[in-house]
Parts: sequence; structure tokens; C-alpha cells
Amino acid sequence: MTERSNPFGPHNRSDRPVWLFAAAITTVLIALAIGSALTYGSVVVAQATVSISSVTTLTLQGTNPNGTLTADGSFTATLSLTVDNPSSRVLRLQLLAFSGWVEDGPASVGLNETRRLQDDRLLAGTGTRYFCRVFGESREVAGSVVPPASAVAFVFPYTLTRVVNANRFDAVRNITQYWASTAGSATAGTWIRWVRVHLVIEGVPVASSPTAAPHITTIGTIERMDGVNLAS
Repeated sequence: MTERSNPFGPHNRSDRPVWLFAAAITTVLIALAIGSALTYGSVVVAQATVSISSVTTLTLQGTNPNGTLTADGSFTATLSLTVDNPSSRVLRLQLLAFSGWVEDGPASVGLNETRRLQDDRLLAGTGTRYFCRVFGESREVAGSVVPPASAVAFVFPYTLTRVVNANRFDAVRNITQYWASTAGSATAGTWIRWVRVHLVIEGVPVASSPTAAPHITTIGTIERMDGVNLAS
């Protein structure tokens, strides 16, 4: 009788390396998928939880005895910006837009019709209030880092002089004179600010394809705003 070979016995194991290789590849792919999911999850958390807050401090340098600006004085708004990052990702500030307005008393009471037509307006319960835009600019702030699970405060000064912008400076001088004479303080007029911050999440590749979906091109960025934008 002829002995038949067992196809499942020890003499037929040529397929074992293939299965081992397939198992190893599967393990790697699962690990990559888990890592990718964790990375995406941390990005989503950052986009959902990061917040900003801001305050401005006004300073007049070179003033008359009543606190109003002289012709060679300066008006400075110091922006204190806090970025709260409770996520596990490192963030970097990339762009900062800042605008600041002072309530235009002279225009509101009809003492400056030209400026009243140019001013931004705020509709209030008592009527329309007029605001002169003192600052309005964007700047790159690359290099400012916000570590994970932390809140970092940044300070950005904005200064207006007659050399920088004569028309705006003369308007601010006129406004400080009005408030000094009617309210007893050159800075008595209401101040309104608006801040927009563009942050980059470190470690997220930037989509280079021009046909990429919008959510893909912006997945590594965060945009936050604070204050009231009278120019919108």
C-alpha cells in the first residue's frame, strides 16, 4: 500500500512565512490607524477648546495740563492678548489683526460733519453712536508659542503719532479735547476693540493640492475673534 502524504502535516509549511508577513503588516496598519486617529482627535480637541481673551490699556504721552494731546504727543493702545490652550497640541501665533475705535463725541453732537459721515456706527437703544477708527492693521507674529495645557499672555503695543498718520492723530486730538471739556477726562469716550487671531497647530501637514476640500486645507489652523467689529 502506498502511503499518502498529509497536506496539513509537517511536510507542507511553505505558506507559513506568507501568513506571518501578512499578520505583521496588519499589525503595523492597525498601529498606524490608531496613531492617526489619536492625532486627528487631538487636533479636533484643539480646534474645539482653544479660546482667547483681550483687554486694551490706553496711554496718552505728551499732553496738556487738562490731559489732552499736544501736537507732538502720542496715543498708545496696549493690547494684552491671552491664548488659553487646554489641548495636548503646541500652537503658534501666525497672524494678528487688531482694530480700535474711540467714541467720536464731536461728530455725535454735530460739531464735525465730515467725520460723522466717515465714522463707523453702533446702533444703541438711545440712537446711533459714532466711533472714529484709530487703529486697524494686521501683522505677522510668527514664533509666538503656546505650549500644551497652558494659557499664555502676549502684549502688543499700537502707537499713533502725527508722523504715523496725521489725519487720524488730529481726529484723536480733537476727540480728547471734547471729552476733557465735557466729561472732565480726555479718555472718557467709550473705547471699542476687535481682535482676530490665526493660530497654527504644530505637526499637522499642510494640504498642497489646489483641489483639496476646504476642511482639509484648514484642519491645521485655528481662528479666534474677540470684541466688536464695527467695520463689519
